[in-house]
Amino acid sequence: MKRFVLLLSLVLLAGCVPQQARPQPPQVELVSFSLVSLDPFTGFADLDVRLRLTNPNSFTLPLLDSTLSAELAGAGFSMTLPALELPSNTPRETQTRLRLPIAQGVQALASLVSGRPTRFRLQGEMQARVGPVNVPIGPFTLVDRDVTVNLNFTPPTLRLVEIRFENGTFKLVLETQNPNPIGFNLEGPVRLLIGGRNVAEANAQIASRPGNTSRGELSIRIQGFPGLGNVQVQANLVARIPGILERPVVQVLEGFLR
Repeated sequence: MKRFVLLLSLVLLAGCVPQQARPQPPQVELVSFSLVSLDPFTGFADLDVRLRLTNPNSFTLPLLDSTLSAELAGAGFSMTLPALELPSNTPRETQTRLRLPIAQGVQALASLVSGRPTRFRLQGEMQARVGPVNVPIGPFTLVDRDVTVNLNFTPPTLRLVEIRFENGTFKLVLETQNPNPIGFNLEGPVRLLIGGRNVAEANAQIASRPGNTSRGELSIRIQGFPGLGNVQVQANLVARIPGILERPVVQVLEGFLR
């Protein structure tokens, strides 16, 4: 009997101990959403996400690193929200990166690159340090809205570095300057004209990394008799990322035959 009374007393005392109140989730506003890099040669795209968080609680809310679920055009990814201390009723901004494997994000990236509004949803459970314990907040939806990316595609600049003739084959050294935050392959026919006559032609495939300058050599066999006069290279190319980007790149380059 005494043992039963003791156990009952302990249960009643435990019920009297105040429980740690679960914090209300912060109010979240999407401040900006932008494309940092889209590189098909590494297989990833990076997006910059800036959020403004406001703590509605009457106490400071120290948020811990939290892994959230991000949805873009229906495809799911994960995103880490970095640790941040939120004073009561004081907005704070934080910045993080959303990394998309291109193979899984083709539809979302095609929509963003084209400038179309694309649905972005961010949800999950945050972790906060309240007193001596970690307390979960949520799960709840942080963001659910359409986003757009302002990508002003600038055609890459091609420069004819060198033309030489070796053993019945023309060697063209081309330099490509890509000012865009996206990489792509330049694909299509390249024609060599001498004195206005088409003397050689080949299909080119030139890798162009984002924001990068690169050089490559193209070999094309002679197919006709040259005329007299200047040397021109006509490049009728397409900047292409399969399923995401396709933009014409047409340039005429002047050069000298060595």
